[in-house]
Amino acid sequence: MNDNLLSIQHIITRRRFFRNASVTSITLALQPNLQSLFAEEQNAIYRNPIMGGDHPDASPIRVGDDFYLTHSSFDYAPGLLIWHSRDLINWRPVAAALHRYYGSIWAPYLCEYNGHFYIYFPANNRINVVHATHPTGPWSEPTDLGIDAIDPAHIAENGRRFLYTNGGQMVELTPDGLGVKSAPRTVFAPWPIPQSTRIECTCLEGPKLLEHNGYFYLNVAEGGTGGPATSHSVISARSRHAEGPWEFSPYNPIVHTQSREDRWLSVGHGRLVDTPTGKWYMTVHSYENDYRTLGRQLLLLPVEWTADGWFRVSPEIAADSAIPMPMPGTNQQAFADPSDQFDTPELGLQWGFWHEYDSSRFETGKNFLRLAARGKSLNDTSVLTNPVGGHSYTIEVDVEVESGCEAGLLLFYNPEHAVGITLTSTGVNVRVANGYTFNHPDLKSSRATLRIVNDRQEIDFYYRTDQQPWRRIEESAEISGMHQNVLGGFLDVRPALCAWGANNAIFRNFRYWPAVNLPT
Repeated sequence: MNDNLLSIQHIITRRRFFRNASVTSITLALQPNLQSLFAEEQNAIYRNPIMGGDHPDASPIRVGDDFYLTHSSFDYAPGLLIWHSRDLINWRPVAAALHRYYGSIWAPYLCEYNGHFYIYFPANNRINVVHATHPTGPWSEPTDLGIDAIDPAHIAENGRRFLYTNGGQMVELTPDGLGVKSAPRTVFAPWPIPQSTRIECTCLEGPKLLEHNGYFYLNVAEGGTGGPATSHSVISARSRHAEGPWEFSPYNPIVHTQSREDRWLSVGHGRLVDTPTGKWYMTVHSYENDYRTLGRQLLLLPVEWTADGWFRVSPEIAADSAIPMPMPGTNQQAFADPSDQFDTPELGLQWGFWHEYDSSRFETGKNFLRLAARGKSLNDTSVLTNPVGGHSYTIEVDVEVESGCEAGLLLFYNPEHAVGITLTSTGVNVRVANGYTFNHPDLKSSRATLRIVNDRQEIDFYYRTDQQPWRRIEESAEISGMHQNVLGGFLDVRPALCAWGANNAIFRNFRYWPAVNLPT
């Protein structure tokens, strides 16, 4: 048994002892050293997910003692957000590679080659690349490689550079990595999924590549990223050469949801990364059982290498286990607080616009966000969103509207599927499902504080004006059906600010609590 498993077993054994012993509190009180040791053990573990909310198709790399990753942007901009970590668990956004909207962006691939950094990514199913001298940028403008595909992955051998894509396809790149030398060809076939496995489709996609100890390793996703709980998986193969031929791992599927009763569903899309001390881990994404509205959350699993040169995730380790921290001396911190006082001259990296990024539309930096109205309704506006995690949370914002403007606070999946509370100069409107809106004309004020409470996907709405008592709207909403399997789009439900009609809305003091917070 390896050290990680021994540490987990030790922690679990001690927890069972303390939970079952009737004298636990007395023992800890009388033995400060034991209490300290127990606290240290709790701080030395992490639990999945390692990011809050929707961060699918993650692509982590290590640069010295630092880790960086990016992930799918889908329909939001700025795109290709770059995250930094020192321990693989605690991540913070540090830059964005794309500063305007280029279309829906799926499964980018961050990599380093000869000291230079590249992100290969599909925009509207066509492969592009940006590059920089450092992961935090500045990044170049995109170059269109002229490949109609998704899910690119880069690898090099003896100075030759290759790009794998979905469907087992591969092309050779030019030496600078910014052009294509050959037409796509098929070099990899799907692993034969057992017929007894319930899947969405074969869907050979999500290649991830690694050179290690004389072998090239190729991870792919099979089974479909949505659909049945058991659909997705991580499949691995290896070869002596970057072009193949490929030999399947005897441990396939490396990761796979076993049952619809599991906590993590449709687990797949795995990429390996090592630590400076030689430990190995794999990131995967997954829907959480009963909380698909959060999108595909990012999980981290320890990996062990076998004597014959294969890797596997130990069967004793589940994605919902307590797992030792990758870096000794660190501990898992709370996810970044997305609250915003709008006191910086640039919009915070937690924010993303739907289907656009127009810097002339907003002004921030003086403790307010001025947002110009766009469109005539939610159906043709661009909302400003903020992805968060957690089964329950509360969001609140102060909003002021100019004449002709309707603005407010939403939980947004797409323009056709959102709930929220908005303010006009003639009253408050509450949208509860599929465009069904209730008007409350009793409030005639151009300024109010709006609050949404998400209590395990049941939603309540509140407002108040000028320090008057809070008022709860009588209509509530239920959002558990707002996810990929029902609506498509591979999106998530996220808080959003909105403004449509005429003139401007002014937002102040956006606040977030990671729990139900009822106004008093």
